[in-house]
Amino acid sequence: MGLADGASAAVLGAPGSGKTTTIVELVADRVLERGWDPRSVLVLTSARTAAARLRDLIAVRLGVPTDGPLARTAPSLAYEIVGVTARAAGETPPRLVTGAEQDADLAALLDGHLATGSGPDWPEPLTPDVRRTARFRSELRDLFARATEQGVDPRRLRDLGRATGHPEWVAAGEFLDEHLDVVASARPEQRDPAELARLAIATLDAGGGGERVAGLRLVVIDDLPEATEATLGLLAALARRGIPVIAFGDPDVATNAFRGGEPDALGRLASVLGVPDIPTLVLEHTHRPNTAIRAFTGSITERIGTAAAGGQRRAVADRTPTPRPPLARIEAPTAARTAAVIARALREEHVLHGVPWSRLGVIVRSGAAVPGLARSLALAEVPTRTGGGGLALRDDAAARALLAVVEAGTGRLELTAEVAADLLTGPFGGLDPIGLRRLKIALRTEEALAGGMRPSGELLVEALAAPGRFATIDAPVARTAERLAGTLHALRTADATATAEELLWLAWERSRLAGPWRAHALGGGVAAAEANRDLDGIVGLFAAAKRFAERRPDVAASEFFAELRDTDVSEDLIVPTRSDDAVLVTTPSGAVGLEFDTVVVAGLQDGAWPNRRPRGTLLAPQALARALDGDDGVLDERRLVLDDELRMFALAVSRARDRVLLAAVVNDDESRSVFVDLLPPDTPVLAEAPPLTLRGTTGRLRRLLTSRGIDPRTRAAAASSLARLAELGVPGAHPDDWHGLLAPSSDAPLFEGLQVPVSPSRLERFEESPLDWFLETIGGSSSTTLMDVGTILHWAMETAESPDADAVWARVEKRWGELLFESPWLAEHHRRSARVLADGIAAYLGDFAASGGSVVGAEKKFELEVDRATVRGTIDRVERAADGSVVIVDLKTGTPVTNQAKIDATAQLGAYQLAYRAGLFDDVLADLGEHRPGGAKLLYVKSGVDGKRYREGVQAPLGEEGLEAFRERIRQVAIGMAAASFEGVLEVGGYGLGAVPELRLHRVGAVSGE
Repeated sequence: MGLADGASAAVLGAPGSGKTTTIVELVADRVLERGWDPRSVLVLTSARTAAARLRDLIAVRLGVPTDGPLARTAPSLAYEIVGVTARAAGETPPRLVTGAEQDADLAALLDGHLATGSGPDWPEPLTPDVRRTARFRSELRDLFARATEQGVDPRRLRDLGRATGHPEWVAAGEFLDEHLDVVASARPEQRDPAELARLAIATLDAGGGGERVAGLRLVVIDDLPEATEATLGLLAALARRGIPVIAFGDPDVATNAFRGGEPDALGRLASVLGVPDIPTLVLEHTHRPNTAIRAFTGSITERIGTAAAGGQRRAVADRTPTPRPPLARIEAPTAARTAAVIARALREEHVLHGVPWSRLGVIVRSGAAVPGLARSLALAEVPTRTGGGGLALRDDAAARALLAVVEAGTGRLELTAEVAADLLTGPFGGLDPIGLRRLKIALRTEEALAGGMRPSGELLVEALAAPGRFATIDAPVARTAERLAGTLHALRTADATATAEELLWLAWERSRLAGPWRAHALGGGVAAAEANRDLDGIVGLFAAAKRFAERRPDVAASEFFAELRDTDVSEDLIVPTRSDDAVLVTTPSGAVGLEFDTVVVAGLQDGAWPNRRPRGTLLAPQALARALDGDDGVLDERRLVLDDELRMFALAVSRARDRVLLAAVVNDDESRSVFVDLLPPDTPVLAEAPPLTLRGTTGRLRRLLTSRGIDPRTRAAAASSLARLAELGVPGAHPDDWHGLLAPSSDAPLFEGLQVPVSPSRLERFEESPLDWFLETIGGSSSTTLMDVGTILHWAMETAESPDADAVWARVEKRWGELLFESPWLAEHHRRSARVLADGIAAYLGDFAASGGSVVGAEKKFELEVDRATVRGTIDRVERAADGSVVIVDLKTGTPVTNQAKIDATAQLGAYQLAYRAGLFDDVLADLGEHRPGGAKLLYVKSGVDGKRYREGVQAPLGEEGLEAFRERIRQVAIGMAAASFEGVLEVGGYGLGAVPELRLHRVGAVSGE
């Protein structure tokens, strides 16, 4: 405050020492106390979000009208300087290219080189596969930016590469030359931030810059250690115009060093600005952290080089810790359980200690980890919001789904069977997997009735491409699909000049999702968090489309979609900040300038944080500045990387006022980071505990109330608590909401006074377990892929025109498209298995034809009355041998049964023999001459015996005694099936493959009681 009007200064301040407050008061002093024009003071920050926060703070503090923002970023200032000068000269102002656009341009040029075999001669490590990666393009952008900042043109870059033994720079120089030519011819006004900074510096040195620069009396810059060479050059140009610069920051928490930031810039400010005798001021007290957190932060920063500073490390904390432990560890064996402990700790802060959600923060090293952790916390009933700018729009689920609809409708995305399924099961299709399956079955049924054999995927594509095709299917799933088909048609027929924003709006408006998502977002819980994230993605997509149309009005909408799909860089957008009370999940760079009461630093795994992998290993962009300075000394790159990692960790920890929790997964395969070991030895570990939620509390109380071995007093307390929760309307607290406690809807017999239908294939199932028979018969059993394959093989055996293996397989292939598989490899597996089965069928048919027998009937239906039982079934095959014996064949595609006793007791074969002996097949046998019973057999085609590709399980012909015994067996089963209750074993055998989860569900004690 006491500095003279024309004085520059460097201000060092540890985290929480009041740097932001000092900046605000510094501006207020110059404007309100010294009477300066507000436009004469300019505050620069390292990021847009920080500029927006600081701009609001300054505006509130000044309380006077201002002409334009008083806080902005350095690229924003450079853009204004160059733009004002261009307009004054009657030229077109430059257009700032975004990182996403630049990434797309580089990807297109690289792909062109790879497709044609042209382009620079890249050295051996940089193979075509490497040059296709996002990491290579990222280092290429970084190298070009640093070259521009240093004034290195393509020719000089090549010369430096040859002189310093960097062949990758030689190739990059050739590539940069071509890239600049392409951009200059296609978009001559386009400039990246580094180019704008160079132009702005040249403009300032030439005396230009417009009225804004001419009226400046002071420039204040926050977080100077985050500044790149371009920003430092801009500040030096301002200083050369006689404008004083006061810079603030702390080199110990700079997070931008690996992107070209200069952590030591504050310590050498005089040389940076070219102004001698600049004083260095130090803020000696910290007001945010308590003494324990301040000491922990100091133990981290003391391991980092001073970066030409260091006085800020002596700052003393003014606050003492609260009674709760200020430092703690969270360790659990899995990521899910670690997230559960984090959620419990955050809910304790909010529920038990009254800390607002917005005063709680979770910081992870990488932006890729943010969405997953935010979702895990939201599922644990912790409301979350995420820092923007970390995720490419194409990777946001909601934005990606809307993009897919528009691209499929406009033809940029081919509508294949897979794409159609994804669209229908996405948020804009509205179907779940079961609904999609029903829709496919309905389409296949119509196709079969029309005599066609096209697969369901092809039918789905055809229906979505032709509005009205679903009208013949009277089902909700068809009406839902028809709405998507109408949207795709509307997009196909949209005006060719429609902008990307207009196409997106067309699809969004027709989806009818705005109302439901808004309602969910205004609610609470997991659904609200999901809806908020989805709406954020949609808003970000529309903002990107609007900005694209404003900046490139003459370019087709398809270019916008191409850029979004082709780039791995997130859009840098200004979108409204979420103001709801929620926990922020972000990265260290997203936490710059923020503070929280409690901070959880998560993902502290060995090898992940710190990530000691050297940066720039492909193109070495960080070595360019040293090469220009003639510095050929060997630097310890890993030491520099570790310093960067320590700075990010120190920044994350220093955001907290009261508590810091360090979280890691610890098991036999994963270990915690060495950063966790920086905690004091007596730091407590937070134990895993039940969720501190109403849902978790309700579940725990219900468990106490219903478990065995609980003392009466505890059980009574649990019942009382549940009663109170039920009064408050907590879901699941009242016994009326509990599964398995409702009275049976009926205790009447299942078939009272009616004939009992008995299926031969289900008779043995009832004898094994009446309960399972009831559940599968009444509740229904789901069809499996193996069952569907078996159906096709049965049909192939029935309709094959010859016993030749290829003829049988041709029948199988005719209907193979009807099957639905979850993945290509699974389809191939079943296809190979089916071929083996088809060969077995063909071998049997060939042997039967050679024996001189004849087929009496195939897929022969029958119905037989046995007292109260009505036996109904379908026989696969009825054969008459050359000797007149009639044998009934049942095809089996599963594992053979070789136990003769089991074959003799097979109910299906017995029922078929009973049908024959009842004369149900005499009408078709009459024309074939004399016949006699030949028994029945199971035909297994999965594996053979005695050199054959099949094997038979033969049941001998039943005599009168055997037939009567089987009739009695049917009578007893019918009596059991007609009963009012059904017994079954408590435990169901078989986990994994072949297990039936529906049967296990009804035996779970928590659901059905004891």
